Amino acid sequence: MATFTDRIEDRGIDEIYIDLTELPGEPRDIAARIKEAVNGATGLTCSICVAPNKLLAKIGSELDKPDGLTILTPVDVPLRVWPLPVRKVNGIGPKTAEKLTALGIATVGDLAVADAGLLQDHFGRSYSAWLMRVAQGEDERPVVMESEPKSMSRETTFERDLHPRHDRPALSSSFTGLCVRVAEDLVRKGYVGKTVGIKLRYDDFRTVTRDLTLEAPTTDAAEIRRAATECLRRVELNRKLRLLGVRVSALSLASEQPPPRRLPVQADLPFTSDE
Repeated sequence: MATFTDRIEDRGIDEIYIDLTELPGEPRDIAARIKEAVNGATGLTCSICVAPNKLLAKIGSELDKPDGLTILTPVDVPLRVWPLPVRKVNGIGPKTAEKLTALGIATVGDLAVADAGLLQDHFGRSYSAWLMRVAQGEDERPVVMESEPKSMSRETTFERDLHPRHDRPALSSSFTGLCVRVAEDLVRKGYVGKTVGIKLRYDDFRTVTRDLTLEAPTTDAAEIRRAATECLRRVELNRKLRLLGVRVSALSLASEQPPPRRLPVQADLPFTSDE
């Protein structure tokens, strides 16, 4: 890809975003050349969508698989995007799709014409506004090319909403696992972090975050978990939880730091409720 442009956002082992704005030529021709280059270098096929934003590019890349080449413009949204299930929009998970379907909103087109007040009542002001924007194919996120990450995070959406007290073991196990995986990500990528944060989403879709800054940067899973537990003590645990996340930010290169202490990850259960 670097032979075409350096304006590339790496999204994992099998997905990237490329900013084609400054490349000369017709979008379809550029995409065809990219597909040929991928096949020549790897022997593999790929699906590409050229679109005005990342949201539509992601959706469009799924439309004509396998080995697809799709051009998706705002004019194409009613014809090609609106008939799709809402779950096809990146960022709408199974629980949200289920709740939308229960409201009679099964497709992206249904969402595009849904009543704003209805969405706000069930999903809150911020998330409902986002739902209405994406249904119209709107997305202002840029292609991010920075090589230095600002944070690393792991989160999970539960198959069913979990109660802070009744499902305490499951929550605690998931909580520890997220801390361990974030620590492993830091070590693998050569960073340490000084600020630990949590993210909770309740069963009513309300989302809260809390952060704690440590005295020194760390990659230690036990230290990350202790800090995340302190953050957890600062939020109300009086509703079921649908999402749990752990984040480490204020990153710096591990090579510039003294060796960190290593402690075992404690198995204490931080989830409690007065209810």
